[in-house]
Amino acid sequence: MKSAPDLHGKKIVVVGLALTGIAVAKFCAKRGARVVVTDGKPADKLADQMRQLDGVPITWELGGHDEHTFTSADLVVMSPGVPTLPEMRAARAAGVEVIAEIELAYRFLDPGAALLAITGTNGKSTTTALTGKLCEASGRPTFCGGNLGNMAMIDAVDHPANVPGGLVVVEVAAFMLENCSTFRAKVGILTNVTEDHLDRFGTMERYAEIKGRIWDFQHPDDFAIANAADPWTMRETRAIPSQLMTFDSRPFAPAGFASLTPPAGALLPGAHGAVMSGDRKHIVLRLPGSAETEPYPVDDLVIVGNHNMENAMCAYLAARSVGVSVDAVRAGARAYRPLPHRMELVGDRANLYYYDDSKGTNVASVAASVRGFPRPLVLIAGGVDKGGSYEPMLEALDGVCKGIVLIGKAAPLIREAAASHRVAYPVIDATDMHDAVRRATELCTAGDAVVLSPACASYDMFQNFGHRGRVFREAVAAVGAKRLDV
Repeated sequence: MKSAPDLHGKKIVVVGLALTGIAVAKFCAKRGARVVVTDGKPADKLADQMRQLDGVPITWELGGHDEHTFTSADLVVMSPGVPTLPEMRAARAAGVEVIAEIELAYRFLDPGAALLAITGTNGKSTTTALTGKLCEASGRPTFCGGNLGNMAMIDAVDHPANVPGGLVVVEVAAFMLENCSTFRAKVGILTNVTEDHLDRFGTMERYAEIKGRIWDFQHPDDFAIANAADPWTMRETRAIPSQLMTFDSRPFAPAGFASLTPPAGALLPGAHGAVMSGDRKHIVLRLPGSAETEPYPVDDLVIVGNHNMENAMCAYLAARSVGVSVDAVRAGARAYRPLPHRMELVGDRANLYYYDDSKGTNVASVAASVRGFPRPLVLIAGGVDKGGSYEPMLEALDGVCKGIVLIGKAAPLIREAAASHRVAYPVIDATDMHDAVRRATELCTAGDAVVLSPACASYDMFQNFGHRGRVFREAVAAVGAKRLDV
């Protein structure tokens, strides 16, 4: 049984002063550590963050990093997103342990609390939030945070969920897993692995390997949940120590599953995981150790799109694996509402629906969002191009798209890609978001949808993806739609 480390009197260097760094600094100081906070930004750029540590005994080292500070530490704790620094390498060479915040948090978790950890290129935030809602519906104390941006995982240590029987649900990023050495999830989920962060990891092989660390420290009585349709994900399941469950939303029966018929389908004996029923009206589960299938109506969910069915499959499998009842899973699903800017229904104008998916900042994310969309749609896309082909997005739009309205610097690139695509539909340029929503609305009829899912970064026209989503909502209201998010 693991025991929490003693930090009293230890020199702890906290690298990075954002939400996570602030939380770690408070946590370590509370336990008697001598805390040094270091950040490459100067103090005048960090004034707001520093105010949140008023009264906390901190030694500041801002505007750069001092190698001696790292090499003389008892422990170095990295915030997510901080790149590999020369000082980190020097610390390791000097025998100093350098770990991620989630590794430190894990070491303080009660062994009787169940840790459910979710990673992946796309879908991890929705899966985390939905899993948290299902766990809350069980009535057991539940923490939901991590890379979601609300609370760092270190905040779970002093949370009511950090007790035997508690449920700790966290989103974790590759940057976090990169600096872990014992982090063991009772349930580890890898939603998918697509091109992203290659500037940090260099190759897809390395990126996938880091994502696969979600399972590296598991035991045989733990659970791994993997995307059966994603080769990079399945590659990382080789020789994992835990019990593997797969999810697959494809309309045909994947390996290990029989053809599914409404309402519950039929999984082959010995197969564990989740699939869609033949009529796609139910998510069908079979858990390890059970010969029975469990059908869950899709109508319990307000989220739409094939990718969200996959997110729900992950969440249902995870919750059921730690003993959340079927009734609680269904109640939690009905209570769940999407995270802001993630295919969120925000407007209705006479049966014409408006969806904010501003978080769709890469092609793979948009392709996943629109594939299998339940109604015809007009897509609003564009912004700052992130490299790569738009063809996967265009292929996913086949059969559901009535037109594309383009904004931002990437508009010429997307227009060129659409012109050479095998399926033709209107492609219209807009001057700004309000113009885009007006033009998209004109292409729609009752029963259709206008979807903002840009496949691009936002900073040519907006402060960030959240700002882009807020302007979209303002534009939706301006065309006379009833706002559904207020």
